[in-house]
Amino acid sequence: MKKIFFACLVTIVSATSVFAAPKSLVTEKVLKVFHEAFPEVKKPSWYTFDNYYEVYFTNPDNSSCRIDYSPDGILLSTTRYYTEQNLPPAIRAKVNEKYPGKKIFGITEVSNSENVTYNIVLEDNKNWYNIESDATGVIRLNKKLERTE
Repeated sequence: MKKIFFACLVTIVSATSVFAAPKSLVTEKVLKVFHEAFPEVKKPSWYTFDNYYEVYFTNPDNSSCRIDYSPDGILLSTTRYYTEQNLPPAIRAKVNEKYPGKKIFGITEVSNSENVTYNIVLEDNKNWYNIESDATGVIRLNKKLERTE
């Protein structure tokens, strides 16, 4: 299952990189705002959409990040992909309390001007669990899938 999950992820990332926007299509305002906030990022991948720009990059801690900007350089949302070590301790404690014995497989953190949501994949010997937590640690189960390995 892990292999299938990662194969799908690699395929999606590879396919979307074909449609990456040349840096010249991104407005100077957006580039300036991005580079001021993330001077350490060396190889961002930019994508242009009808009413926003999207940038993908990898952080030094090997987490990945996607940020959406308006044409005026206003940050619209961020999406981060990372492992258990980067999950805020309070959220990790709540997950471990509610799902003892389950291993955190990966996290997708989505934030915008209104909230932060953590989409967390857990695993044990029999199942995968897709749970969601808000910034205060209120957790709900979205899906439970039986492992087929």
